[in-house]
Order: sequence, then structure tokens, then C-alpha cells
Amino acid sequence: MVSELGQRNEVSSMALPVLLGFLPDSIISLVSMVVASRIATETVAGTGLASYLFFVLNAVSSIFMVGLLVFCSQAYGAGRIDLVERATGELATLALALSAAVLASSQLWIGGYVSLLSGGQASVSQVATTYLSYRIASVPAMMVGAVLSSSYRAANSPWIPTYASLTAGTAGVVLIPSLSLGYLGLPRMETVGMGLASALSQYVGLLMYLFFKPPFRFRLSLPSKITLKVLAIGVPASIERLVSSIGQNIYINAVARSGVAALAAHNIGLSVENIVINPVFAVSIAASARVGHRVGSSEVSKLDELAKESLKIGLSWMSIATICLLAISPFAGSFFTQSEEITKLVMAYLILAGISEIGLGGSLAIYGVMRGMGSTWVPLVVNSFTVLVLRAMLAQVLQPVYGIYGVWFTQITDMYGRFSIAYLTYRKLRSRLLIRLVN
Repeated sequence: MVSELGQRNEVSSMALPVLLGFLPDSIISLVSMVVASRIATETVAGTGLASYLFFVLNAVSSIFMVGLLVFCSQAYGAGRIDLVERATGELATLALALSAAVLASSQLWIGGYVSLLSGGQASVSQVATTYLSYRIASVPAMMVGAVLSSSYRAANSPWIPTYASLTAGTAGVVLIPSLSLGYLGLPRMETVGMGLASALSQYVGLLMYLFFKPPFRFRLSLPSKITLKVLAIGVPASIERLVSSIGQNIYINAVARSGVAALAAHNIGLSVENIVINPVFAVSIAASARVGHRVGSSEVSKLDELAKESLKIGLSWMSIATICLLAISPFAGSFFTQSEEITKLVMAYLILAGISEIGLGGSLAIYGVMRGMGSTWVPLVVNSFTVLVLRAMLAQVLQPVYGIYGVWFTQITDMYGRFSIAYLTYRKLRSRLLIRLVN
């Protein structure tokens, strides 16, 4: 199957459709921020706080995203389409089962989770709880979409997931303001409308898979030994994201303790930042897929070339991201709030975030290569150390002394710490990182 792939610019050719598929998420986040700002400052803070739950849920879905991407990429490279079909069907079944468990239990824990995270701010906690009670309905579509997008990209069909994502994004851009603010003749539902619209848009996007010929046969099937192989790769990646989620939740607690204005500025800044940093996540996914293809076809001599290409793209893209964030920092906040205090805080956030982006670009490029080689434990160890020690714990230490500025500074220590450790690990141990999953 590798003979079908381009011999030059392999990573960038895969990264383009993945990047386009990520853009709607950033746009929806931005639209949601604008809509929330039209309701109340507490709505901006509350809906932003609620989104941190989806860091945890994304950690669970990374079992499918990373495990399937790596396993199916190596299987596709080896010409084993039958393994791609079986792995996709089995993991889709597992995704639906996990989604049902999350939905069935959600009302038991959402309130307590939000209260803990909000730092005791009752008005923010109420908004977040209401929002999550409706947005949580998107979990089945989100997890099944993660399965399909990963396996389609692994099978060298990255555009179909992109079309699904663009459709979901379009639906979200229309539904979120319409249901929240009462446009198009619909009732004004405010926070409830934001959560409901976010959930509905995910199902609209998922329907797009029905309109394109799949690259393999898809049918639900019971888990087997193949599922265990996928989980062996996906679980470390899931634990990595879960640890990152824990770290991010500790980090956001330090933000919340800095006040409602700081929390609102953080959420505005994060929404703006996400628009310009998404390219590097596309590079990471593309690197994993292309490296997996080469490992599956036993062309391991080309891995260093792919690593160099991934690093070049990741570092260059994020250098541009840094310039963009620094350039827009003085006025970006004014688009979302009339508060001069919050606008100044948004500027500070974007400057510190912008400085950190090159480290993020380098680390994710290296992580993508490592995962494609079958080594998902190394990113787990590196990320666990940097996000917990160099961000979360450090933020808690700095917050009482330097306030929100000390908290945001830990983005820099985290990102450059993980890039340095990941790069040195790859350089020293790359021959030991290769794990073949398909014979």
C-alpha cells in the first residue's frame, strides 16, 4: 500500500486535510465565546470552565484515536486491509459502550465536578453545570467520530473525516448563536441553547460518513485480540491525556482562584490561541500515520527523513503562530469584552502563550513520529512530568505570589521542557523505540 503514497512531502500532504478538519473546532470555540460574551461574563467563564471536562473525555477517546491510527497505519502499510476493518469495527463497538456509560452516569457527577473545579464561585459553577448537562449528549458522536477519523486517515483517506468536521462546524456556527440568542425565529435559550447546539452539530457531522464510499468495509463487531493490540498502544496515549487533563484541571484551578476576570480572560485567550495552534496537531497526526505506513512496509530507513520533515513543519508553523499571537495580543480581547481589565489580561495571556508555541510545535512533531513507531509510553512519561511539575504544581506555587501572570508563565516552562526532553530521547534511543504491531 505504501507504493500508493507520495514519496515527497509525505507529512505535509497528510497534514493539510487534517488541519482543515481541525479548523471548525477552533471556529466553533470562537463563536461560542462571542455568543457567551453576549449573555454575561459568568457565561464566558462558566462555559470555558465546562470545556475542561472534554479534556478528560478526549483522553478517553485517544484510546481510539491514537491506538487505531498507529495500528491501522502499520496494517495499511503492510497491505492488511482486513486488520484495518476488524480493528475499526471492534473499537467502534467499544466506543459506543463507553459512551452509554458516560451518559447514564453523567447526572451523578457533573455538579460535584464543576463545583470542585470552579474554586467556589457559585455563579460560574451554575452556568457550567447547566451547559454540561446538555453538551454531554455529544459524547457518542464524538467517540464514534474519533474511531472513524483515525482509521480513515490511517487508510490514506484523510479528506472524508475533514468533510465530516467541516459539516459539524457549519452546523455549530448556525445552531449555537441561533439557539442561544434566539436567531432564525428560534427561542432564546442562552446557556442551554449553547450546550444543546454543540451536541447536535456533532451528530450532523457524523452523518457525512454515509455520503462517501469508505476505504474499507465497516461493521460493528465484538472485541478480540486485535482490540487488545490497539489498546496496548492506545491506553498509554489515553493515560497521557488523562494525566494532562488532571494537570490542566489543577492549572485551571489556579486560574480560577485568580478571579472571574482572570478566568474570563483565560478562556478568551485560549479560544483565540486555538485558532493558530491547530496546525501542529495536524502535523503530529500526519507524522504518526506516515511513520506507521513505513514501519508496516518495513521501510524503516526512511523514518529519519520523516522525523526531519515533521520537525521542520512543526517548528516553522508554530513560529508563525507565535508572530500572529504577539501581533494580535493588544486588541484581540476587545472583540469579546468591553472590560478594559479583561482586555489587558487577554493581551498578557496571548504574549506568554505565543512565546511557548515553538516548544509545543517541536514536541508534538517528535511525539507523532514516536507514536507511529509504536512507542506511546515515551510521550506519556515526558508529558506527565512536564504538565504536572512544570505547569500544574508550579502554577499553584506561583499563583499566590505573582497572581495570574505567574500561572500563565508556566505554559513556557511546560512546552520547552517537553520539547527538550522528547527531542533528546528520540536522538539517543530511536533505534529502541520501534515496535512492529503487524506481521
